[in-house]
Amino acid sequence: MKTDRHRNSLIFVVLMLVGLLSLSVAAQDSGPTEDSLRYLPGTNPHAFIGTWVVQATITNCSGTTLESFSKGVSINAGGTQSDTSSSSLYRAVGLGVWEHIQRNEFVYAARFFRFNPDGTPAGSVRAKWTVLMGDDGNDYTATGAIQIVLPNGTVVANLCGTETGTRMVIPE
Repeated sequence: MKTDRHRNSLIFVVLMLVGLLSLSVAAQDSGPTEDSLRYLPGTNPHAFIGTWVVQATITNCSGTTLESFSKGVSINAGGTQSDTSSSSLYRAVGLGVWEHIQRNEFVYAARFFRFNPDGTPAGSVRAKWTVLMGDDGNDYTATGAIQIVLPNGTVVANLCGTETGTRMVIPE
């Protein structure tokens, strides 16, 4: 009986040591930490979050440039987006949503209202931008599908666009 108790105690101690050893090895070989992944290109689905200084070009989808302008785009935690632009005096702030597609690819959809010079509603613009983040996470390029919509919901134009964005940072 004393031998059984001694053997059970020995088995318990060996199992505990094996368990502790395996935990120690697992902790040492756990790979990159969540904090370090934030800086690796293509590993952070939240890397798009921030404020971007953007140059946009809108075309008729056949190569004819209709408009080029600057805009500010804010990508917010939780999947929302907002933007403002130098494209027109008769444009409201854009609001939208975004999501991570894969690795360095994101998509955002935005909508803003347009107004006639007398202040009456002229409709809205809907845009969907497919974004490819640069390797350093501080720039992106995007292609867009844009629709001009009348107040009654009728789509009157389908346009194309390109964007280049640079992450806004606090100057040194």
